[in-house]
Amino acid sequence: MIRKQLGPILFLFVLANTILLFAYSYYGVSTSFNLKFIMVLNLMLFSMSIYNFIRIRKLDVNNPSAMVRSVMVGTLIKMMIFAGAALVYATQKKAPVGYPTLLTSMGLYLIYTWIEISWTKINK
Repeated sequence: MIRKQLGPILFLFVLANTILLFAYSYYGVSTSFNLKFIMVLNLMLFSMSIYNFIRIRKLDVNNPSAMVRSVMVGTLIKMMIFAGAALVYATQKKAPVGYPTLLTSMGLYLIYTWIEISWTKINK
């Protein structure tokens, strides 16, 4: 059961890292994407998702308000961490901010969040 629930998140992590590594080996650093930043962000998202998975598994399914509260707190914590990471990225970079990098990061964030919300449906 755990393998079935962790399968999509593990597949997304491996697929995103494989694509990023191939892109990095092909393009190097001459692309408008900051591939190293996206790879670090992908690792952070994966680790936060595993943490949220463990936290959601420990919840009582008979208390729906606790389930909703837990998902909302997990999403808020993750959003604050990654908003801070985007702010650090924007202030550290001397050149203009790479909007493709930030949009790709937001897309990964949304996909990971969607998978985490689907865990609450499976947990019922």
